[in-house]
Amino acid sequence: MKRKWRVKSQLARDLENAEYRKRFEADYDAFKLEVQFLLALERKHWSYSDLARAVGTDKSHISRDLKGGGLACATISRVTMMAEALGLKFYPLCISEDKLKKILPVIRKLVTA
Repeated sequence: MKRKWRVKSQLARDLENAEYRKRFEADYDAFKLEVQFLLALERKHWSYSDLARAVGTDKSHISRDLKGGGLACATISRVTMMAEALGLKFYPLCISEDKLKKILPVIRKLVTA
């Protein structure tokens, strides 16, 4: 009888660890926001230096914010300024857990459209 191999990705194996999964889930939203900023930079053909000039800050601050989870520690005002410089609107939003399940799919569909 042939043996069926099930290969798990490294991420799948790491997520089996409850402590790792908790950290991953906590940081994932900041990661998604970083990706949105990086895609906006790409669409505008901007570098970190271009964004820094538009925001009125140093390139090192932009680099710190957009690499390795830096946005998780950024102030809301700094995130808002970066978003506006990229032609985006940043809306911090607090939603109860029960409503989130209904609203999040709609928001995702609108954002990715």
